[in-house]
Order: sequence, then C-alpha cells, then structure tokens
Amino acid sequence: MKFKKRRHNDYRISKRVVEVDDLSFLSDRDHRYGWFRRHYRHHRLRRALKKAEKITASNPKVATDLVRYYFIPKDRITIKTL
Repeated sequence: MKFKKRRHNDYRISKRVVEVDDLSFLSDRDHRYGWFRRHYRHHRLRRALKKAEKITASNPKVATDLVRYYFIPKDRITIKTL
C-alpha cells in the first residue's frame, strides 16, 4: 500500500472554509478582551476571510456583522442550519 507523501505547501491547493460563530468582540465595547487582543483577533479574522473560498455564519446576525465590519458580499456567506 502506497501513501501519498504530504508536502509542506499542500495548504495552497486545499480549499479554505471559515466558520464564524461570534463577532461580539467588535460590537460590544464592554467585552472582556482588551484593545490588543481585540485588534489581534480582528486582524487574524480579516486575513482568514480574505483567503477563504467559503464563509459560514452561525446565525443571521453574524452574517450581517460580517457584511458590516468586513464588507463581505452576502452571496459569499452561508448561514449554518442545524
């Protein structure tokens, strides 16, 4: 049995899916995060959304916040159903 040897750059050819559950750190100023952690999370999420091919939101409010804060087109966002 032969196994495909995984190369270090396989992530470049794979599809990226980002699932966003909560964006309260952006809208709620009384959140437990300080300014540095809020800025870091915002930067990492913005970068992940930019590279993502599919974006799923946990509920419609998160989807509208993605459009509001990150200017993601509504047709790229899928709302997760249970």
